[in-house]
Amino acid sequence: MKFNGGTCENIYGELLDYEIIQHENNLITECRLKRRIVHVQKWIGSTIIFTYLAALIGVHKNDSSLLLFLSIILLAGVIIKAYLKVKRECVIVSNQMGLQLTTTYVIGRQTTIFISSNRIKDILINEGFLSQRLIYYLTLIINANGDTSMLPLFVKLLPRLSVLKLFYRHLYSVIHMKLK
Repeated sequence: MKFNGGTCENIYGELLDYEIIQHENNLITECRLKRRIVHVQKWIGSTIIFTYLAALIGVHKNDSSLLLFLSIILLAGVIIKAYLKVKRECVIVSNQMGLQLTTTYVIGRQTTIFISSNRIKDILINEGFLSQRLIYYLTLIINANGDTSMLPLFVKLLPRLSVLKLFYRHLYSVIHMKLK
């Protein structure tokens, strides 16, 4: 087993940890990307402070249900943010089985996508625009029902190009090993 890892930044400057693990004589490669700090505590603290300030101002004097309603809305926002905030993305590629993309959220929820190896055509680094900003992302080209489609990888954490190149080299070697 070979291991490579370190720290990098995403396109927003947020610190991420990455790992590349090669198993079974390079027949299986695992690329992991993990957020170092998840700022849900800030949102909870902001909700508590906002509720306290609203009570201090006297919002509850006119209508007591208004303060309760605002607090519930803010708390629901925190819960939704925790439900949607991605903590970790992991791609595992086997030259015989295929590719598995697992996304883990802050609250522990996971989503998994599996693409069998006979559907994988290629992997490439693509460029696109996000909010008038040029970004790079790793893309898997797959064959779906006779049509070719693309599956972007690591789009929730958006690492910078240097890490994408590193992931690309390791994943490319496993994917193209099966094509030979």
